[in-house]
Amino acid sequence: MPVIGTGGHVDHGKSTLVQALTGRDPDRWREEKERGLTIDLGFAWARIGGQEVSFVDVPGHERFMKNMLAGSGGFDVALLVVAADEGWMPQSEEHLAVLDLLDIRHGLVALTKTDRADADLIELATLEVEERLSGTSLEGCPIVGVSAVTGDGLDDLRAALAEAIAAMPGHRSNRTRLWIDRVFPMAGAGTVVTGTLVGGSIAVGDEVEVLPGAVTGRVRSLQAHEAERDRIGAGTRTAAGVAGLDRRKVARGWMLGRPGEWVPSDRFLVTLRTARYVDHPLSRRGAYQMHLGSGAWPVRLFTVGEIDDRTVGVLRTEQPVPVRMGDRFVLRDVGRRLIVAGGQVVEPVAPRKGRDARRAAAALQPALGMDPDRRAGALLEWRGAESPAVLAAHSGGGRPDRGVVAGRSLLSEAHAGRLARRARTIVAGFHADNPLRPGMPKASLASALGVDIDTLAAVLPFDDRLGQRASVVALAGFLPELDGSEEEEWERIRSGLESAGPTVPRLKEMEIDPELLHALLREGRLVRISDELVYLPGQVDGLVARLADLPDRFTVAEFRDATGLTRKYAVPFLEWADRRDITTRHGNERSVNR
Repeated sequence: MPVIGTGGHVDHGKSTLVQALTGRDPDRWREEKERGLTIDLGFAWARIGGQEVSFVDVPGHERFMKNMLAGSGGFDVALLVVAADEGWMPQSEEHLAVLDLLDIRHGLVALTKTDRADADLIELATLEVEERLSGTSLEGCPIVGVSAVTGDGLDDLRAALAEAIAAMPGHRSNRTRLWIDRVFPMAGAGTVVTGTLVGGSIAVGDEVEVLPGAVTGRVRSLQAHEAERDRIGAGTRTAAGVAGLDRRKVARGWMLGRPGEWVPSDRFLVTLRTARYVDHPLSRRGAYQMHLGSGAWPVRLFTVGEIDDRTVGVLRTEQPVPVRMGDRFVLRDVGRRLIVAGGQVVEPVAPRKGRDARRAAAALQPALGMDPDRRAGALLEWRGAESPAVLAAHSGGGRPDRGVVAGRSLLSEAHAGRLARRARTIVAGFHADNPLRPGMPKASLASALGVDIDTLAAVLPFDDRLGQRASVVALAGFLPELDGSEEEEWERIRSGLESAGPTVPRLKEMEIDPELLHALLREGRLVRISDELVYLPGQVDGLVARLADLPDRFTVAEFRDATGLTRKYAVPFLEWADRRDITTRHGNERSVNR
């Protein structure tokens, strides 16, 4: 259901024209009716071109520009109103700037009050409007003369609106998104929020979340154009009664969506284009508000460069805002009370460094005009690693068609390759420092890379020069080898153990280098019995063989007597045999597992 939004200078007949088209007065407040002046957003509906459409009427007075901006974010078709008897005025220019900066390309101009102007004045007003539209998103759009008082031109206006509606693109985001413009209590319905549903759908019974406050509730009732609905689709003016929603914790400008579908950010990368009447660059020192959806968010602006005749900047907000790639917004200078620029969100999570921000803008700008899946793919390529849920939130519901699964995250193939190359360098350095070890422990390698174990497992196959052995990673073909001096040391150890017999010296007495000891144990040249004792494999085999000569049940003393060992050797050896399932302990006795 399309949304037609008005724009134009104060007292140029916007509300009167909407009433003539719909039969409904969009002004809701008593003060508006008494003063004949639109103060806040007004709403109406009618059938245009065979389908039902919504109208959002905005105030034209400069004092209420903030309210105008709250309604413009949901426009599909713009209806810019210029009075034929007055011509182009200051708010005509500023409202056109808003429509242009939001890149609203479907619309027309209603040249109102033609009953107050002669043919020459109407022609001059038409030429002036054509000139003013030149170079904007509405350049070349129809200009229709109309009088809401006499009805002249209303049929032509309806036909032009129908053509603009028919020319609209069909795609909308599949993510539920309703920017709230009104909040009020209603008996039996709970808290009611209204706004334009710009994406996805809402059904009675749905669980919903209001951001940025992360307030949740359940949809109890739905209305569109004063009719009860069970489900409402995108492009519709909607009133939702939400149970469990405290109206004191919700405000205009907040967004209603589904839980978990949006990930707010307070620092995002944008490209900016100044309004055509602004003749100087944007300054960081300005006091700005970002108007996105129906919200006005105080922001700090940091400019970092230029790309395609646009300023690249980073916007910082005081509280996180639910933004996605491609979101359009308007920037207002609060001090001058003037619309100064408009822009588009390029990366919902801005890099910290200016150089990286410029690189991100160059990499992601081409994806803004693509579908959500390709946006998600572009985000993944830039970020390198991200969870699918965050990619979907920041791309508008997209899923990359390529990626490497790493636990709960996705990696781009390029990032996986970079990590694998870094891993190879780290492992090579580990081999150089630890030549006797079979490889670098996976946990240590993951920590050195700054990733988790799942990510490490996903990237290792991207370099065929890396191999895995149990819990370690090594370069392909690497084998720990003892050098000449280490072989000489091994010969000293072996001779000392052989000459000692089963009553071998303690490890601290043997003074073995710890790295060499671990290498000898891994190669099986030594067998560790306890923290203090190691034997040669042949010595262990000899002691195990002596177990066959013992009774079915034997004590430590019987084993000690059979082997000639003292108790301080016999007990550690039998405990080692228990751990290896060679023997089984039964209280003070043991049996051999034959």
